[in-house]
Amino acid sequence: MRIIEDEYQVVDRKRHNRYKYRGQATAYLMLLPAFILLSVFVILPLVLAVVRSFQNYDTKEFVGFDNYIYLFQMDKVFFKTFLNALLLTAITTIILLVTSFLFANVLKAMDNKFGRLVKVLIYVPFFISGIIAGIIFNLIFNYGGGLITSICVLLDKDPISFTNDRTLAIISIVVPTVWLGFGYNTLVMYAGLINIPDDYYHAANVDGANGLQKMWYITLPNMRNYTVLLIINMVTGYMQMMEIPMMMTGGGPLDSTKTPVLYLFDSFRDPSRPDNVTIAGAIILMILIMAVNITVFKTIKTRRSEDV
Repeated sequence: MRIIEDEYQVVDRKRHNRYKYRGQATAYLMLLPAFILLSVFVILPLVLAVVRSFQNYDTKEFVGFDNYIYLFQMDKVFFKTFLNALLLTAITTIILLVTSFLFANVLKAMDNKFGRLVKVLIYVPFFISGIIAGIIFNLIFNYGGGLITSICVLLDKDPISFTNDRTLAIISIVVPTVWLGFGYNTLVMYAGLINIPDDYYHAANVDGANGLQKMWYITLPNMRNYTVLLIINMVTGYMQMMEIPMMMTGGGPLDSTKTPVLYLFDSFRDPSRPDNVTIAGAIILMILIMAVNITVFKTIKTRRSEDV
């Protein structure tokens, strides 16, 4: 009997392995096109960029960290652009997280046709490019004839120059950036709110919890994963912003709103700068964004809703 049982176990194991790996070849075959595209357009260019950042652009001679040293020792503006990007990213991210969450709660309460119309309308700016948004808001902030200048003239006040003051320049960048991202972030927050089980709130009502307690102990913990998603998206996107600073302030005044990507764009067009220095700057920017995102993941850990 022992021998027969062992034979049955062997047969069952073979049958299990046969069914377990039956679709493996098909799965790999279906993944192959995506892997090829990823390799050709992402992995290979990244590897080449890293290699070129350690070379002289003209001779291809290996120069070690000379390109990186040039950026941090010879060009003080480059380091300043990272501080500018971190400041702009922090301000914009905080404003969007707060306003999007609050308005998502309003949308949740507007469960009617008007609410559906509002969802569509707030999402429209997301389809507008940064260049177009810069043109639109230049009509508002432009010193030479923008809407704010016209209002100041009508009120017999001095026109406001948003490009000559650092604080005003930051405001002129943050406002269109928030306008572009508000709809998308609000709808993501809204999706998170409607996915919180109503049973949680019913149980809280039975226990006599007030609105603030339900917000703190139910809503916010269940929105953790959505918050992490939005923070990662915003940090990755806003650390690479270029169009709106270029259109609104040109990086001024005194490079106080110049971002790393805008710096690299100007550097690439400057014939006096070696191109490999620009590549090295792009690698540094990628590493910084990865570091910030890893910090966010470590600080705000995602959880399943049943673990909240």
